Amino acid sequence: RDRSPSRGLGDVYKRQSYAWIYDDEPEDEKAEKDVSDDLAKVISQYGEVEKFIPRYTNQAINFTGEDMGGDSIMVETLLYIIIVIMAFIFAITINNTIVKEAGTIGTLRASGYTRGELLAHYISLPILVTFVAAVIGNVLGYTVFKNVCVAMYYGSYSLTKYVTKWNAEAFVKTTVIPIVLMLVITAWMIYSKLRMSPLRFIRRDLSKSKRKKAVKLPHFRFFTRFRIRVILQNLPSYIVLFIGVTFAIVLLMFGMMMSPLLKHYQDETLDNMLADYQYVLKMPVETENKDAEKYLVTSLIYKTDIRDEEVMVYGISDDSKYSKVQPADGEMLISDGLRDKYKLKNGDTITLDKEYSSDSYKIKVSGVCTYPAALAVFMNEKTYREMFDVEEGYFSGYFSNEKLTDIDEKLIATVVTEEDLTKVSRQLDRSMGQMFYMFEVFALAMFMLMVYLLTKLIIERNTISISMVKILGYENKEINRLYLSATTWVMAVCVILGIILSQVAIAGIYYVCLLYTSPSPRDGLL
Repeated sequence: RDRSPSRGLGDVYKRQSYAWIYDDEPEDEKAEKDVSDDLAKVISQYGEVEKFIPRYTNQAINFTGEDMGGDSIMVETLLYIIIVIMAFIFAITINNTIVKEAGTIGTLRASGYTRGELLAHYISLPILVTFVAAVIGNVLGYTVFKNVCVAMYYGSYSLTKYVTKWNAEAFVKTTVIPIVLMLVITAWMIYSKLRMSPLRFIRRDLSKSKRKKAVKLPHFRFFTRFRIRVILQNLPSYIVLFIGVTFAIVLLMFGMMMSPLLKHYQDETLDNMLADYQYVLKMPVETENKDAEKYLVTSLIYKTDIRDEEVMVYGISDDSKYSKVQPADGEMLISDGLRDKYKLKNGDTITLDKEYSSDSYKIKVSGVCTYPAALAVFMNEKTYREMFDVEEGYFSGYFSNEKLTDIDEKLIATVVTEEDLTKVSRQLDRSMGQMFYMFEVFALAMFMLMVYLLTKLIIERNTISISMVKILGYENKEINRLYLSATTWVMAVCVILGIILSQVAIAGIYYVCLLYTSPSPRDGLL
């Protein structure tokens, strides 16, 4: 810099860009706003300030961290689903092990081995396998799979060079919780079984329910009656199969739904655009373009227990040729997204606060309109001016289907076009799209593993019956018709019911995810 005292600051620097850091970091964004406003006033004394962007409004600084925070909510939701599925698989595997080795356990108990010794023996191997798997998972997570995520984010953002650091929270969720889960489930299931007498283990009589008489079946064909009998005899196992398949389908749909969801959002947004060009001005300025229509807008904050949500409040001209929404005097219509997200209905009153200010406004919901681009409130121009005490003649910008060429670019805060309205969803698809492909592959692998384990369990429980049928002369093809066909029937029913239930589950999961991760209108609008 030229620090010559003989020259004024305005003479030394012509159309320069500056960046600053705080000597004392402000406590919060309100304090930062006060400091930055004071700095702007000082700078403006030495020349014309064309653009001034404090850190709290600088999306180049804030957006990446905020967007990654939203991605982490999605991944954590997937992690919780996986943990539930893992617990389910652990329980099935352990129970199957106990059933297979019931005779050995009974013999050892009769030989004098204590429950504690048997518990320590049977619990050690599952815990060791889980520990080894957790170690391998951590190694892969910090090497191979880390590079996949790094490439994904580098493709979406202009990020500086990163440094890999060990994450304690991730370690607890991905390593400690599965090991503890395996320990608790294994100990509980084995110890509850070990309470039975050694004789019951030797007899393989591990069922706690009393034997019931066989269900009388209608006079179907022999093979049909036999298959139904197989299903009834293995009903608990098939119920377990149904639960496992449902979990796997939920996981699969969780990965498959993201891209269609974003595509649908883009289509809905474009179908309900207010105008091809939406100009937001720094100050009111007239245009000679007759296609342009003035409007009013302000950004307010809806504070909830979950997060502070930005809501756009529009003042629309009467008989607007751009807006499909035509509120009457005193009416306040909310967007369908705001209604769905916070379960609002007609007659409800919400309080919207002005950011970095003590001003607040009561909004009484008069109705709902379709506007997927942002969380918004629509009212007519008269109601808007009365609520916000805006003088006649003032306006915030223009709606136009043509580009306005007679307005100085210095006076334009931003121009919202089709690309701007969809850039959040496109960016999310780019950043999360590759990750959701990984979810799909993992879900398919989990689905096949679940079906394999449970089908294997059912067949192993019927080994004696299958052996007897073979002794009677039945061929392998006929045995497949008797046993595997029954499992195929059940699997088809499980898949159909699983899809129906997973739709309900996914709706709830995505609602919670989007409740925490939905983008701010500032990202795509202001």
